[in-house]
Amino acid sequence: MRFWVSWEQSTEDYRPLTYPPEGMLGWWCSGEGDGYWTLCALLDAEDDDAAKDVIAKHWPETLEMDDWRFWNEVDADHAPGDRFPLPDWSPLLKKGEGDGVVE
Repeated sequence: MRFWVSWEQSTEDYRPLTYPPEGMLGWWCSGEGDGYWTLCALLDAEDDDAAKDVIAKHWPETLEMDDWRFWNEVDADHAPGDRFPLPDWSPLLKKGEGDGVVE
């Protein structure tokens, strides 16, 4: 299953604990608010719980979250649009499935 998710990260440093974050297809900081960063991520996982485990491995603060900005199960070939170009470490690029910008 592929997931496209977003949450408010209320830490001073919004970056993942490890880089690149294993298990992720891509992640992005899409903005900031009063005391938080807006993060988005694309990942493949067996189910919702497994996806949350992958995210929590890199952003442990999400373990305490009840509200996600959005949590969408998407098609297996889904990738974000040109606002979210795939990072150079993305497994999708390594497989030759993209040029960095997926439409």
